[in-house]
Amino acid sequence: MRITDLEVRARFEQAALAVCEIETPGRAKPSIEVIAQKLHPIPLDERHAEAAAGRRVWVRDLDDGMAEITAALPAPLVYAIQDRLSQYACEITAAHREAAKTAEAADGTEINTTAEIVATDTRTMDQIRADVFADLLLTGHATAPISNGSIPETAAIVAQVQIIVPADTLTGRGTDPAELVGYGPIDPETARRLAATAEVWERVFTCPVTGAVEEVDTYRPSRAQRRHLDARDEHCRFPGCRRPARRCDHDHTIDAARGGPTALCNLANLCTRHHSMKHATAWTVVQKAHGILEWTSPTGRVFPDIPPPGPGIHRARRRRGCRTGTVLAPPARAATRRRRLGAGARPGRWCTMSSRDGPSGPAGRSIP
Repeated sequence: MRITDLEVRARFEQAALAVCEIETPGRAKPSIEVIAQKLHPIPLDERHAEAAAGRRVWVRDLDDGMAEITAALPAPLVYAIQDRLSQYACEITAAHREAAKTAEAADGTEINTTAEIVATDTRTMDQIRADVFADLLLTGHATAPISNGSIPETAAIVAQVQIIVPADTLTGRGTDPAELVGYGPIDPETARRLAATAEVWERVFTCPVTGAVEEVDTYRPSRAQRRHLDARDEHCRFPGCRRPARRCDHDHTIDAARGGPTALCNLANLCTRHHSMKHATAWTVVQKAHGILEWTSPTGRVFPDIPPPGPGIHRARRRRGCRTGTVLAPPARAATRRRRLGAGARPGRWCTMSSRDGPSGPAGRSIP
């Protein structure tokens, strides 16, 4: 891209030099291209639409019985194609290593033909990518014996690309270009279309002065967070519900759409029924310290829900004032106390919740 306006060129050079002072040439190139796109007088959307109209595929003859096929496509598609071919190649290479180990362990025992082909494969990653490229275009899936031996036709491999989109561009309020990691700037419309179909979003918070990344947040909890929540909650956290955590949703107490973070202090397990109820009815919930949820009914009554205690810990709840306490007790003493607080509990004394009746106990006993 050529910048002919002298004033704009001076601004570009100043910004580009600042990047070059702290980055290597390979890392500086995408950042400099983003700067150039922002200073271009014609919006990137318009230029990309014109360029995409010229997409095509052509063939060039080579020597020794070879030929070269080339496709001019939007950059996200090209990088997605490369990623999918690489994933296939990695799967095939891994299958080769496993088959080689099996063949070595067989020690002369007869193995099937497909396994033998997989075990003796000596192709490089580039060669495998080229073979899978031809198989996918000609048959719709990897059909060579080596591919059939490692990847079933029904095992879909999905391409992945990473896009960095400014918040204003994502919402349509801005026109700054997005960045395709590994390539450079792409037009906002393509970025929004890819974002609309993405399974995982990561929200990146940057310093408004330096632009340095300060925090990264994603909508879906990490594996470690899910394990922590399932261990802490054990079941749905609506008062009285006992549906196991493995059958629950990981709900944001403060909706992620309203700025709620994907953090343990803002996550809890809710079954599908109570997850929907939280969003579609007048019930509200606030998460306190240590994972305590405070539910408020449409009539204004408050129902605190405390995470189940660990082994050897007995938790009691007093009817008046909704005060809570945690008492260390031996297992035998805790069992005795639970029996004492059974169906014969008197009003104003300790009481328990029923897993059957929601926020009201059995026989109509109201639970605070």
